[in-house]
Amino acid sequence: MSEHSASVRSTHLPGRVESRTPASPSRVRVFWRVFSRNQLAVVGAVIIACFLGVAILAPWIMPFDPLEQSLPDQLQGPSSTHWLGTDEFGRDILSRMIAGSRVSLMVGVIATGIGAIIGTAAGLLAGYYRRLDSVIMRIMDILLAFPSILLAIAVIAILGPSLTNVMIAVGIRSVPTYARLVRSTVLSTKTHDYVDAARTIGCRESIIMVKHVFPNCVNTIIVLSSLQVGDAILTASILSFLGLGVQPPDPEWGQMVNAGRGYIRDAPHITTFPGLALFLVVMGFNLLGDGLRDALDPRMKNT
Repeated sequence: MSEHSASVRSTHLPGRVESRTPASPSRVRVFWRVFSRNQLAVVGAVIIACFLGVAILAPWIMPFDPLEQSLPDQLQGPSSTHWLGTDEFGRDILSRMIAGSRVSLMVGVIATGIGAIIGTAAGLLAGYYRRLDSVIMRIMDILLAFPSILLAIAVIAILGPSLTNVMIAVGIRSVPTYARLVRSTVLSTKTHDYVDAARTIGCRESIIMVKHVFPNCVNTIIVLSSLQVGDAILTASILSFLGLGVQPPDPEWGQMVNAGRGYIRDAPHITTFPGLALFLVVMGFNLLGDGLRDALDPRMKNT
């Protein structure tokens, strides 16, 4: 027996401690390691956390009633009493912005949820069942034929202007994006060997779609949703700016920007501060979405 064979066999002797490769870190640790390296993504997460904290604590941190009018104090600039000034009715802008943060974030999250649920279901069915693909995707093509803001305006025109209808309109606007992205993921996933193996052992098609195909779409849905929230907030603000969204006197950032247009020269703070809040929250969600995309990308696992 050669020395090489003996050395190979000796590694399998009882009691011999074999060298093992170190266990790979958990998925959460790998995710956090990649995500934390992206400084812009961390900045986006901090911005979103701050806005969420303000929205949650709004009833306790608002210095004034956001609907209370004080005509003698109208159009005042920032001061020690009113940190961000007052509007044309003497209402405290800081209090209205804090109250408006709850409306904007709620619209963004719920509208994105509506689009994600409907779009994901449509994409799964279209990608997995070929007989449904043509019908579903032609409907998505019709929705995509309209510019997103015009589609939202059309839905509002049919349902009427209100906060609930804004969330529905903005949610419907994002359905084709989810459907097309999920469909493409399903088409590439259902050709894998483990899907064929599940079908061979007798698993029902619905079980295969939910348990074996859908999990591969989750990362894509998470990343897309993080980007869509900011877009939904911006679209809802545009609708409110046009008078089709949240109606006065309820505070909403887009409606506040619209209300201050007539006083842009004499009291620019009325539009500046709500516009700045919109910019920050949309930027925060975009930065967060970019970081999630990199952290959840399988090709980034070994970096």
